[in-house]
Amino acid sequence: MCFYDILYLVIILEVLYKNRTSYSKEVYDKFLEFHRNKYSFRYKLYNIIIIAIILACIIYLVSYNLFSTAIIFCIIFVVFIFCRFLKPASDVNKEYNSEEIKNSTTYTFTFYDKYFTISDNKLYNKVKYYKLHRIFYTEKYYYLYIDKTHAFLIDKSKFIKGDYKDFYKFIKTKNLKLLIF
Repeated sequence: MCFYDILYLVIILEVLYKNRTSYSKEVYDKFLEFHRNKYSFRYKLYNIIIIAIILACIIYLVSYNLFSTAIIFCIIFVVFIFCRFLKPASDVNKEYNSEEIKNSTTYTFTFYDKYFTISDNKLYNKVKYYKLHRIFYTEKYYYLYIDKTHAFLIDKSKFIKGDYKDFYKFIKTKNLKLLIF
């Protein structure tokens, strides 16, 4: 490896921003409140529409004495209720009562040009920016969503390298769907 290759690696691996955020029940509660406020209406509307369609199909099938097909739609209805209401509530409860939340785990986020890493005592994960689903920010936090329900929580006041205002400018350049809240 020549000098230029080493210099190239050093430039690529330069830490641009670094943040240490502690996850606790209070932090998680704020995130859940934010998430509920942001997605609650759309989620409820979608559920109401699907439930109305399924129930209309069941009523139609029963009125025409198509009981075997109506039973299939009843099974679909039960599965839908389980997948949309019971399972998500169970998942949130399980995560809320996890050791990471109970014991206030601290995560270190290190941001590079092409990706960022998340680490704690047990975990090390690398995420490329294009894999982020969406980014929101509030007065105190950035929420980097990796899908519609899971996000990395970054406390604006806990930047070790760089500051939150410059981080906002940096993250905007990554062509993400940045929403202001």
